Amino acid sequence: MLDAAVDLLRSEGLPSLTTVRVTREAGIVQSGFYAHFKNPEHLQEELAERTGLALREHMATWMAALRATPSDDFAALTASYEDVLTLFRDEKELVDLFLRYRRTPSALGRVLGHLHTQLRADFFQYLRQHAGDPDAIRPHLGTIGVHADTLVAALLGVGEGIVDGRVGDLETAARELAALTHVPLRHLLAQRG
Repeated sequence: MLDAAVDLLRSEGLPSLTTVRVTREAGIVQSGFYAHFKNPEHLQEELAERTGLALREHMATWMAALRATPSDDFAALTASYEDVLTLFRDEKELVDLFLRYRRTPSALGRVLGHLHTQLRADFFQYLRQHAGDPDAIRPHLGTIGVHADTLVAALLGVGEGIVDGRVGDLETAARELAALTHVPLRHLLAQRG
């Protein structure tokens, strides 16, 4: 039923997640729905957990690798971005759900919105970690936050392009994201100078 719900979400949106529609799409009787879920909201919660868990695991692994990448190693940073963009390509369905529903006032939106917030926090920590002396960068935390937001927007924009089929050259996209990552760091370091 969760797979049927994903298909309905992708094709018709949240209003399609009714007991009638989901069971029809899954090929089971409507009473079978209640053997698994209390109501359509419970289905959304389970779908959100499934989607969110899969993306959280992938993104946590990627962010750990990114944090371990030296800020001056452009090739390693590019390779790290290429890894996450490959994930986006391979998990288009999950990425599509994330992009569509991360800001909706629903159970799905709450879980995916948290993932979006975590991605921003991870970028913030990455930039802060590679900016240098914590005392010297304290006055620049607002700037780091803006750069983190910019990186999230750029990454998700490329992700949307991958889902929509507009971005096929992952290597070039990864290089551009890596360059965007270094520019804020260099700018911040120059300001500290």
